[in-house]
Amino acid sequence: MENIEAGIEPYIPVYSEDGEPPFLSEWIDAKSGLETCAHHALSMLSSSLQLYLKAWVNRLDKYHGITFNVNFKKKGWFNGYREIFNEVGLDMSLCPANLDIIEQVPLVRNRIQHPDSLTSINVSHSDSDLNKFPSPYFVQESELALATSQQENSWLFPPTIAPSNEQVLEAISNVELLCSWLEAEYWEARNA
Repeated sequence: MENIEAGIEPYIPVYSEDGEPPFLSEWIDAKSGLETCAHHALSMLSSSLQLYLKAWVNRLDKYHGITFNVNFKKKGWFNGYREIFNEVGLDMSLCPANLDIIEQVPLVRNRIQHPDSLTSINVSHSDSDLNKFPSPYFVQESELALATSQQENSWLFPPTIAPSNEQVLEAISNVELLCSWLEAEYWEARNA
């Protein structure tokens, strides 16, 4: 994409009067490939986080006899685990991770794995996700400008889930912060 935009060999534009940017199909293919890689990365991150949180809670049951009765389907599995953290007295406001970004990871994963359209490789945020997060994190900056106002449900059309490399790395960093914080909290409580 950068080579096409910069006109670097072999993407040197030739004179044309058709009005279409040179190498448009190659640029679109490259962009789709990058988005697909980002989608897979976020899907794997979501699965890894869910497995970690399940193991963290199972450790409470196995070694401490603490069991929980949480409906994970009602508000999503991440919020179900947050409910468990509240039950054991963890103050999530002290967690250094951006929990809004983390909460959007499974939402995006669900949209990627269960798209609305058979004929498009582009995946958009759902109306319910936009109700929760009117300014979603995993969206292109160019689409942020298309919101008609700063109010909820103000999108002209649902924004595409198109995470940048930086957004994926930021999501990974926040999941790592959450997991490290949870481990520290567990060991601090156990040693107290």
